[in-house]
Amino acid sequence: MATYQNTYGNAPAKGLVGQIASEEKCNKISRTVENAAGVRFGAPVQRGATDHGVVPFAAGVFIGFAVLNPAVPPVAVGSTLVDGYPQYFTGAFMTQGPMKVQAGGAVSDGGAVYYNPTTNRYVGAAGAGVVGPLPECVFDSTGVDGDIVEISMGLRPIAAA
Repeated sequence: MATYQNTYGNAPAKGLVGQIASEEKCNKISRTVENAAGVRFGAPVQRGATDHGVVPFAAGVFIGFAVLNPAVPPVAVGSTLVDGYPQYFTGAFMTQGPMKVQAGGAVSDGGAVYYNPTTNRYVGAAGAGVVGPLPECVFDSTGVDGDIVEISMGLRPIAAA
């Protein structure tokens, strides 16, 4: 009989980027990715140009976050995107609820959420090339650069600055 994993580290992973943190109150919708580069799991999106379309969030109408989906091919034919929805793929996008993301610096529980599209990480303050604050989004955990942290959309108030 084959041996399954029988050793475990002292600190198992907290989660994966784009993973739903809990189903306490979560809403997801289906939308088609319009842009050629695709949308990474966990990335914020906005309305696209066509009906039921989305593109990565820049300054348009914020919709939500790309949900991790293990059924998506690791790298779609004709694409270089890894861990995301390729162009023309219909994906799941969370419009309310908690999600796991990767911190791009020190973030605090209750703080406003910003996204750095260059690093694909979430930060707690504005900066060059950073988008946000993302509407109705708050950090649900504290962390430092590289940590997997939780954000919440539409569930909790943002702490006063």
